[in-house]
Amino acid sequence: MWARLDVIAALKGGITVDSKRKDSTARSVAYLRVANVQRGYLDLSEVKFIDAPESDIKELRLQRGDILFNEGGDRDKLGRGWIWEGQLTDCIHQNHVFRARLFLSEVSPKLVSWWGNSFGKDYFLREGKQTTNLASINLTKLSAFPVPLPPVAEQNRLVAEVERRLSLVTEVEVQVDTNYRRAERMRQSILCEAFSGGLLIDQRQVAGQPVTRTAY
Repeated sequence: MWARLDVIAALKGGITVDSKRKDSTARSVAYLRVANVQRGYLDLSEVKFIDAPESDIKELRLQRGDILFNEGGDRDKLGRGWIWEGQLTDCIHQNHVFRARLFLSEVSPKLVSWWGNSFGKDYFLREGKQTTNLASINLTKLSAFPVPLPPVAEQNRLVAEVERRLSLVTEVEVQVDTNYRRAERMRQSILCEAFSGGLLIDQRQVAGQPVTRTAY
């Protein structure tokens, strides 16, 4: 079956960054920005903090399994997101990052987020508001986002298969990165040897044929 996102999840906008905000209960807390919410993962290499009232922190505190969607900015950021996995003890989200908290634990947050990051891109591009320099979606458009809901057993099989294939991609990426680093070290070694006079090109070779390198 299909369902609107607001039928399966409670949606919430985040806190507005306002340096003039004054509140006696305010305290410093980590918050997620658009830059932190990437397509299919969270980049927490640089997490900023904000002074927020205790009531806002309580209302906006992220919970494990919350699905995050970016409001926009550039067109490629529309609807971009991933799930919160409890990486930080206390963390909220900015107003440019929407939170979807599923009503039922049987629904897979990963499946919903993968759907939004792949086939959902067309929906966000079509429904998003485009100005000269910015693109954005509002809470109304996000609420109407159509989500497929397979049976629970099928959801579990899909998640397992996607994770298996993504793990293979990760392994390939690691191998490629390792080989690139090895090739770069070899390149630097050859250049160092060449400029130090360690390589001699045999001038007797005919142009266009392989060049023989012999050491002094």
